[in-house]
Amino acid sequence: MGPRKELAAGLAEERLAEWQRVDYGAWRAMLDDKEVRDVIGGDGTRYNVVSYALDDGDGRIRMSVAVDHGTWSAFVPLVRDQIMNPDGTFVE
Repeated sequence: MGPRKELAAGLAEERLAEWQRVDYGAWRAMLDDKEVRDVIGGDGTRYNVVSYALDDGDGRIRMSVAVDHGTWSAFVPLVRDQIMNPDGTFVE
């Protein structure tokens, strides 16, 4: 993995870590919505960090974070996700 992909992966993991500190209700509130952030990475590049939640079935919610730096990466962003059960635990 190249330096930009590593940086993008780090940004995605940081955003997921933020989401892991909120409860199931906050994740449900994100269904059918998305949050877009512009972040300046450690390399000085502007990255788009998009968070969105999807119904994963049986009450589970999948939070996905997609990161790109514009240009060609916007067509194939780096994506990381986490799944929360209705009881607030995470699927490993």
